[in-house]
Amino acid sequence: MSRTRIVKGTYTKISEGEHNMYAKESIITSAGETVTETGVGKGVRYGDPKDSPKREGRIIDILMFVAGTTDPGNTEGTKHKANTSYWKYIDEKTKQETKESLNNLWNRIKELKPQFNDLNIEGDFFSWSGDNDTKERIKASERLFDLLLRMYPGWKNQEVHLHLIGHSHGGNVINQFTELISSKDMIAKSSILKPRKITEFPKEWKVKSITYLSTPFFQKKHQLNHGKLHKECKIINVHNEYDLTQQLIADFSLTNLEGLLKSFEIEKFKKGIETLKSVDKDIILTYLKGIGLPSSHKKRAVPAWKEMAKAFLGMNMITKEFINYINSLKIENSNLQKEKDSFVSLLNSLLRWTYDVYNNYNAGIAKGHDKVTWAQNLNLTQGLSVLNTLFDIKSSPKDSYLLSLLAGLFGENKGITDSIDETSWTPKKQTKALSIIDVPIFESDPYNSRNKRKEFDGFLKGAQGAVHARELEDLLMRLFSQFIKPSMLALVVITIDQVLEPLVFGKLDTEITKLRKNLEVYSKFVGKYHAYLVTSKDEEAFAKEIMKAPGSLSYLAMASHSLSHTQLWKKVEDSLKDVFSSGKNPGYRKKV
Repeated sequence: MSRTRIVKGTYTKISEGEHNMYAKESIITSAGETVTETGVGKGVRYGDPKDSPKREGRIIDILMFVAGTTDPGNTEGTKHKANTSYWKYIDEKTKQETKESLNNLWNRIKELKPQFNDLNIEGDFFSWSGDNDTKERIKASERLFDLLLRMYPGWKNQEVHLHLIGHSHGGNVINQFTELISSKDMIAKSSILKPRKITEFPKEWKVKSITYLSTPFFQKKHQLNHGKLHKECKIINVHNEYDLTQQLIADFSLTNLEGLLKSFEIEKFKKGIETLKSVDKDIILTYLKGIGLPSSHKKRAVPAWKEMAKAFLGMNMITKEFINYINSLKIENSNLQKEKDSFVSLLNSLLRWTYDVYNNYNAGIAKGHDKVTWAQNLNLTQGLSVLNTLFDIKSSPKDSYLLSLLAGLFGENKGITDSIDETSWTPKKQTKALSIIDVPIFESDPYNSRNKRKEFDGFLKGAQGAVHARELEDLLMRLFSQFIKPSMLALVVITIDQVLEPLVFGKLDTEITKLRKNLEVYSKFVGKYHAYLVTSKDEEAFAKEIMKAPGSLSYLAMASHSLSHTQLWKKVEDSLKDVFSSGKNPGYRKKV
């Protein structure tokens, strides 16, 4: 609201007591000639404004959005990713709103503003890195405190009720914020608050409601502090039973890996997978099993050679991108760094082998099309030593070279993980006597219509059990098994057993037998752990974008995790309306 006063003559104000003016922004005085101010008793003082006094009977509601971890694996290396566009569905490239913007959480929340007398909504300015990193969440809580005081400096003495909405780890930023505002010591140590001479949280401010959207609740860190909570504070918890990030991935707090995959060309990685998946194994099997006249055998060999070339090209592309991924990992542990270097050396050998084999088959059948030539094209002497080192395993994931190496990388305080905590989907342990308004939304997840709840629950239970037992090798085996069909790996084992082994002798035979036995162990666990989370129909429909298929690990970690902030759920809306303190606007009329 604005007011302009124009006086053509003289304008005089006389106050027997004090005369105070307070403004949220600027006060501008302009005169054609002279502005005179006189302090008879104590003079005129500038630069030390006082906060406006409390206005009795007025309660201000401030609703603040706190975005969460957009990238659970810290793979994108982008700062301040958890920001305005996160809530508003603004396209990162065009910077424009999308069709999802029309009925999203942000727009629906804004519709509440005119319904109440003094409801202020902030979703434009607060941002933080969004990294799945403890230090970043602590820093974000300090930024949140700082922003609130910058946005509303004139209300420090006014009764203010805060309503905080946090998605994913944004909820843990809120919890950390409650720790911060309840501790003068923490405020004093803040590198963000200390320079601004902020020493305490405004005495008249209280947190009146917290809405958690898919927040993974830690058992040890980022605990809810009740010191500055309103006595009638409401806790609203929105959760999706298919959310893999909330129930598993968030157990791992990663170190800040900015730029982790800046060199990772995801399109090339996808292309490699698609190339490998496009291989027609039936053409290869028809050739290998084929009998008959030489002419018909030659006819079967030509397409089989092409499919083999395609298979090794796909493996080569995937290996190349995997090397880029491993090289991008920043590891502080010197022993792990040595293991990483050794691992990359092996991968480079694998890269050379897959490229050479690709060239052998891509050259066609000029050198022959018999099975001996087919086996020679595989350059087994070159490849077997690398494969047997990489896939060395005795009887369980625990003694797998590859899984043990990766478990070291993800181990607590060893490689890229600073801590592992057993997160929960409910804040019950932290809320104490406060009641929780529970809002389950799994029925709104498209994956729920696939009738795979039993399979998902079985997979999740096993994976969580592995984390709780700190058996990371077993966890990794369970995760990797979702990317491999048991029948595919079983086919590789059968091919080695029935086709390759009869064609080789001596040391080469020993090496190939060793490879078969290694793969047999992996095949056993893939068969045991593959949960068939994706329906056959979705596998066909999403053949070119399998990572987006409902039930894929990426879908469960991203789409199922994001569902909670895609709309304003009815139960959440009703609960927020009940908890706002500024009073309903009697003049509000709903738009038709």
